[in-house]
Amino acid sequence: MTSQPNPFAPHWLIRDIVISSHKAAVGPAGLLFIGDSIVEGFYWNRIGGLPLLNAGYSGIWTEALEPRVPLLLQSAQPRIAVLLVGTNDAKKDCTENALDGVAAHFERILGHFSHVQVPVVVLTPPPIEQAKRLTGFYSPEAMASLSQRILRIADNRAAGIVDLQSAFADRSGAAREGMTTDGIHLSAQAYRLLHEMLETTIAAVAA
Repeated sequence: MTSQPNPFAPHWLIRDIVISSHKAAVGPAGLLFIGDSIVEGFYWNRIGGLPLLNAGYSGIWTEALEPRVPLLLQSAQPRIAVLLVGTNDAKKDCTENALDGVAAHFERILGHFSHVQVPVVVLTPPPIEQAKRLTGFYSPEAMASLSQRILRIADNRAAGIVDLQSAFADRSGAAREGMTTDGIHLSAQAYRLLHEMLETTIAAVAA
C-alpha cells in the first residue's frame, strides 16, 4: 500500500497537531488509544479512571501506523495503551498473502509496546454489516481472517483482548443490525458497548 498515493495525508497531519495539543491536557500516565477511524470516532475522554488521549487516524492501515507508534509512546508516556488497527487492510480483493504481511506489521507494533513496557489492550476489527453504504468496499472473509491472526499474535503478549469481531457479530459472522452507520463505522449503540467492554478490561489491567 505504500506505493499508492495517500489521500489521508493532510488529515493525518491535522490529527498529529490535535493529538499533540491534547497530550498536555491528558499528561503522562494516562491511557493512549491508538488506531484508525473507529478510534478517532471514540468520544469518551476517560476509561477506567484514566484520562484518554485519542490517537485515531481515519483511513490508516497497519503498515502506515507502525512508525507512528513508538513516537506516540515516547511523547505520551502512557500508563496503559489500547490498539485497534487492521480495518483498512481488509478491503475487497485482499489476499491471504497480503494479510500475512499485515500480521507481520501488527506483530512489530506489539513489539513497540513491549519495548517500553507499556501494557496494551488489543481490539480486533469489527465485523462488516451487510447492505450498507461501505459494505462492498470491505471483505468479510479477510476481516475475519485478519482478526484470527491478531488474536493469535496478541495471545500471551497483550495485557487484554477485546474481540469485536465476535462481540458485534450475528450467527452468520456479519455485524448485527444497527452496529454500524455505514457497514464499517460504529453506531452510537456499538460505541456504548465498546465503552462498557473497555471500562471492564482497563479496570482489570490497571488493578
